[in-house]
This record gives sequence, structure tokens and C-alpha cells, in this order.
Amino acid sequence: MKTTLVAAAACLAAAGACAQTSVQVFGVLDTAVTYTTGSGFGSTHKWQLTNSGNSFSRLGFRGTEDLGGGLAASFWLEAGLQSDNGTGFATNSNNQSTGTAGAGTITFNRRSTVSFSGPFGELRLGRDYTPTFWNTALYDPFGTGGGIGANQLYFSGLGGLLAPTGTRASNSVGYFLPPNLGGFYGQAMFAMGENDNRSLLPNTLISNRDDGNYAGVRLGWTNGTFNVTGATGKTKYATGDLRVSNIGASYIFESLWGMRLMGEYYTESLGPVDGKGALVGINLPVGAGEIKASYARYKREPVGNVPEPTSDKLAVGYVYNLSKRTALYGTLAYLRNKNGATQSLAGSITAPNRASRGTEFGIRHNF
Repeated sequence: MKTTLVAAAACLAAAGACAQTSVQVFGVLDTAVTYTTGSGFGSTHKWQLTNSGNSFSRLGFRGTEDLGGGLAASFWLEAGLQSDNGTGFATNSNNQSTGTAGAGTITFNRRSTVSFSGPFGELRLGRDYTPTFWNTALYDPFGTGGGIGANQLYFSGLGGLLAPTGTRASNSVGYFLPPNLGGFYGQAMFAMGENDNRSLLPNTLISNRDDGNYAGVRLGWTNGTFNVTGATGKTKYATGDLRVSNIGASYIFESLWGMRLMGEYYTESLGPVDGKGALVGINLPVGAGEIKASYARYKREPVGNVPEPTSDKLAVGYVYNLSKRTALYGTLAYLRNKNGATQSLAGSITAPNRASRGTEFGIRHNF
């Protein structure tokens, strides 16, 4: 349950403000026992206590003030947590490799925004999800959590987990369309790398003043049963721009017990190297739980007439909801490589062109 807090000092300082202002503390703690194994020469296997197998563990604070006339001011601070060891995650200050900081400490790496909203939509400033990330998260039954079933495109891609703007961008200005447009929705973002006009790549005369500048847009439509969204974005780098585009869709089959069928097609490039992938998945409610399954393929396309490393991943999982806040879950995953690919499930090492397998059981609690 999300807990609403009202500061007593604020009430005393401005009697009437408390009726129009709310602050919430919220979060997720998700921890699992995971076993992953590789295959082939030099492979490894590993038992782990992991976090975020079903949903990313987090701690957050958010609040909204009603300004009257349909206007509101809001803030959102959200920190990622590694619930298996009590540490946090790094953040990035400039959307470049030079801006990564705070590993192991609690940072508001997931979101740090202040916004102004009204009938015109919402203007949002700070660190936030990029438009090109959303499809990867929303059209996969396992999302982009840290579990073995999580999105293969996100973990393998050039513009995924390891890219500074693969998930979020700092120093961003974002705009969201209002929710009353007949099912249409959208988001646009521009983020700054904040290099000065004389900035150069180290030990060169090559300007990198635009490095870390991100621009992206996302547009979609839904009628409650069918949902489709397209997004594209680019981050500038002197060594080669990162470009990501994707389209995702889902449909709920009411005649098949509310089964949700979903999929995503994904393309990207980082300088001269390209990549592409696709994913299909289902989410099937069963009593107090749900069955999840997904199949994904990702292919890297290097320069020249060389093999294209390709990975295929199949994941099946079940989530049983003990209550509205607490769930038990289990996941099985199998990942296969070819053409020199060496992708593996977290914690294991796999030889080129060999497979990786994993099993995971965990508990998730929302508050």
C-alpha cells in the first residue's frame, strides 16, 4: 500500500495547503534465488541470491500540488535498490560514459523530475525514461527487470542496458500529450550532454560538444483492448551516433480468458554497427496468478562480410499473487547462440555458439 504523508510543519505554515498537497512513499522489494549455467569450453554456472526478478526493486517519493484551474505541480524521486545486498545503482550525469557515478550507493537513478501539468499536457524536467525505452518495457511480459526472463533485446542491444541513454536520460526536457485525445498518447524529449562549445575528445582535436545530446519521440493509440506504439530517438556522439527505433503492439483476447498477446520489432545502430531484433509474448491470467511466456531473437550486424552473431531466448514463468501487494514467482529460461554470439543468462559464462539455461524462484512485495 502506498502511504500518504502530510508534513505537519507545512500544515502549520500554510493552513489550507495540506488539503491540496500530497506526498507518497512507495516502493518494491523483489528478491529471488537464481541458478544459471553455461555450456562449452570455459563455461561456468552459478547459484545467486538476485534482485528484481519480477519487478525492479526501488524506493520512491512523489507528490502533487493542485494549483487550481486544472493545473498541478509534481515531483518524483525514485531510487533503484539491490534488495539482495542493500546497495543501490549508479546514475549518469551527462548521458556519456564519463558521467557514470555512484555505483553501490543510493542514487535517484530511476527518476528525478519536477513537472507542470494541465489541460495542455505535462512538461517534465530532470532524469526520466527515454521515449525509445518504453516499448521495450511495455510489450514484453517479463519487462526489463533483472530476472532471467527479462527482455533479450534490452540486455543484448547496442541501445539497451549498457547505453547511457538506453533506459533514461539526464538533463532532459520532456513533453507528454494530455490524456483526452481519443486514445492517442505521446511523448517527446530533448536531453543535454552539457559539454561546452570547446569540448574535445581526449588527446584529439575532434569536437565532442554535442556528445550526450538526445532527442526522441513516441506516439501511440489504444482503445483499452488494442494498443500500438512507435518510437525513435538519437543520441549524438563524435565517435558515432546511437540510433534506436521500435514499434510495439498488444491485444487482449477477452474470449481467451483475457490473454494478452504482445510483440516488438526493434532496430538500432551505433556508428557503423547495426542490430535488430523481435519479440513475441503472452500474459495469461489464471485464477490468482498469471502465466508469462516470451520468445525473442536479436542479431548484431557488424561491418563487412562477416557472420552476424545471433541469440534466441525462450522464457516461461508463473506469478502467484498472495495479495494485492505480495507475489511468489518462478521462471525458466533458455538462451541459444550462433554465428559466434556468446550471450548468457546472468551469472554464467557460455562459449561461442553454445546455450545457457536458468531457473529462478522469488518473492515480490509492493508498498
